[in-house]
Amino acid sequence: MIIYEVNCLVDNDIVDEFRAWLKPHVDAVLKAEGFLSAEMLKLTEDDRLTARPYSTGFSVRYRVSGQSALDHYLLNLAPALRQEGIDTFGHQFTAYRRVLQEDG
Repeated sequence: MIIYEVNCLVDNDIVDEFRAWLKPHVDAVLKAEGFLSAEMLKLTEDDRLTARPYSTGFSVRYRVSGQSALDHYLLNLAPALRQEGIDTFGHQFTAYRRVLQEDG
């Protein structure tokens, strides 16, 4: 099992619009083969968030069946979905991603 984590730091003046956009975005990602579930969380402490005090942080953790499913998503689907966020919000947010694997 793979955890694919996407963290977004969003300018405070667009938080409501971003939150409204995020839910259908997550639903679109979950349509990718091998994506099993997602949880959306609010970041309360993060070094990058501290460096952007005018921002609110969100974290989405996707559970993915394996590395091949994640690789397929990243190569074939992620670029268009990421561009949608950029087209909608421009430079009013930043995103960074992590991939985690269950240990054991």
